[in-house]
Amino acid sequence: MLRWIDALLVFLASLMTLVNLLPLGARLSWLVDNTTHFRVQYLGVTLVLLALLALRRRWRMCLVLAAAGAVSAVAVAPYLPLGATAVAREAPVIKVLTVNVSFRPFSTRRLLEIIRDADPDVVVTQELTPYAAGELVPLDASFVNSFKMPAEGPYGIAVWSRLPLDYAGPFALSRQPAIEARVRAPGGTFTLLGVHLNAPTTPRRAAARNNELRALAERSAAVDGPLVVAGDFNLTPYSPFFGDWLAASGLTDTRRHRTPSVSWPALLPIIGIPIDHVAVSSEFTILSHQRLPNFGSDHYGVLVELALRAPEQP
Repeated sequence: MLRWIDALLVFLASLMTLVNLLPLGARLSWLVDNTTHFRVQYLGVTLVLLALLALRRRWRMCLVLAAAGAVSAVAVAPYLPLGATAVAREAPVIKVLTVNVSFRPFSTRRLLEIIRDADPDVVVTQELTPYAAGELVPLDASFVNSFKMPAEGPYGIAVWSRLPLDYAGPFALSRQPAIEARVRAPGGTFTLLGVHLNAPTTPRRAAARNNELRALAERSAAVDGPLVVAGDFNLTPYSPFFGDWLAASGLTDTRRHRTPSVSWPALLPIIGIPIDHVAVSSEFTILSHQRLPNFGSDHYGVLVELALRAPEQP
């Protein structure tokens, strides 16, 4: 019996060694890139297996699995709140909320309650259908400035703002609709880009998403002044393509050093991954990043608190 248990543990440990290492080939195939998104889950299973192998004194297999698990740990570590320094809250605070409301039915009442309790200054929504736009009309009373592009299916998008908008309009992100707005905040004016990238469910859609990332990087890098990019990216921070986008755009992921919190799928959070993001330029101080409660969508909303630093005087 013990021999059978040892054989099973070795098999599972060998499988998890492969699973931890497989994402290293993410650039080679869209399927392999999709394996990068579950690094946290890989670490959880790896730790359980390491404990069981240690109990059975299978030290050599422990060492191999620990080395493979370290590959996943290195990817996840920058998003853990380990050694994070407290940031003094500066006034005024700018709150940005991004949420994929789902083009399928969701609880309008609950979403409106969540937005009311979060008290954001700007709300960016994805998958806004004409029906959902009608359901969310009550937002217009509090967020008097808005730009909406509802559409049937998953690619409607909108922005609501309590703050004045100097400009709000559409732009094409490759073939995907996106929104650009110039927001007048108490600390200064900043640019907001609201996006929803393709889901990488086929090779063609994965290639389209990566093209959208490159186009978004070019547009982000060309923005003069403070910038916030928010939306559903359909990839996690653990993908090398997300790292490429951050490097090319010069932005910082607001999750970094704060949380690996998941945003999809809300109905099965044990396999959840963070695909809804807010990234900001260096003019912002990131105060917090938090996941909001579920309201019947397959996504959780994300709320970030930012402070726009005053420009240095010459």
